Amino acid sequence: MKNVLFIAPTTYKLPLDDNMQKKFEFLSQVCKLNVVAFANEKKEIKLENGDLYFYKKTSNRFINYFKIIFLSLFSISKIIKRKKIEVVSFQDPVSSFLSMFIIKMRHKNIKVIVETHGDFIETLGLEKNLIFPRIYRKLFIKLASYTIKNADIIRAVSSSTEAQVQKMNKTKKIVRFPAWVDFDDFKDIEINRVNTTFQILFIGSVTDRKKPHLIIEAMKLLKKENIELLIVGPMPNAKYLSFLKNLISDHGLEANVKFFGEVDRKEVKSFYSKINLMILPSVSEGLARVIFESQATACPVLVTDAPGMGDIVIDGQTGYVFESNNVESLAKKIQYIEENYDEAMHVGRNAKDFILNNYSAENFKFSFKKIFDTV
Repeated sequence: MKNVLFIAPTTYKLPLDDNMQKKFEFLSQVCKLNVVAFANEKKEIKLENGDLYFYKKTSNRFINYFKIIFLSLFSISKIIKRKKIEVVSFQDPVSSFLSMFIIKMRHKNIKVIVETHGDFIETLGLEKNLIFPRIYRKLFIKLASYTIKNADIIRAVSSSTEAQVQKMNKTKKIVRFPAWVDFDDFKDIEINRVNTTFQILFIGSVTDRKKPHLIIEAMKLLKKENIELLIVGPMPNAKYLSFLKNLISDHGLEANVKFFGEVDRKEVKSFYSKINLMILPSVSEGLARVIFESQATACPVLVTDAPGMGDIVIDGQTGYVFESNNVESLAKKIQYIEENYDEAMHVGRNAKDFILNNYSAENFKFSFKKIFDTV
């Protein structure tokens, strides 16, 4: 097995939950695993076949940038030498620029995988309060172009992320398979979708990229008191959150919309077990994990026609699709699903069968093994 180093801007919560432990255990079965990432505390965790290096992430963005620079210049090179790393895998093309530059300068024999999990150009601008978004966008394009050009292979999680890479570099070799989802954690949860109200779940980052405000607008159009929206997820953009709450107030929907913030995995499963419909109105997605999770519980899903969604959501067969940024289209679909809920439940069961038959943790593991064997 090859010595592999995963470098990720992801922030993990320690101690690692069972799901993340299982992911790292699966990866350690196909490589000698090493991971560099951020967490709520600095800690090194030893596995049977690898090591996890977590660095503490602060709330200050600029301090974190300096940490990334320090890690790129010093810590990562030390790990590469000490662990005799043969393959490095980066989680996205933008944040990995400096580390890629250092590796190409100091460790020319190392093979590099660059992963792309979503829209790496537009996402940050849609989720954060950036002062000069156009400047950031131009910078991201330059950084990503360099990283993709110098990668030995690209791993995309969806057709949309693959297309974005191809637009920047038509000659680069790309393999495609979804992000880690442990379906065993969701497929057998107890289901009870009999509610006094028709409960809609939005789960994800509460930002303009995910566009939960479209659901609020659709609820206003429907004028139905029996529809309830549960909003679950982190709220990183204070400006957008204020806009969302003002919109709810303006439409007189305070009693119909509930905020829950970021919740743990056990609570997430609790939501999936009881809600009637999961809606993801994003205009920019890779292939959201929450779609897989919802489908694994046979919960009906409603998503936009944005690129990538169609990889697993086929309208009327494994879920429902509405036109991006079209409130009328969204409202009509919600009304149809509510009024034909027996059909929607059948579609949900179809989706569960489709997901469990075509995707699994084993497929995830062996897809990475194939990359490591061929890179």
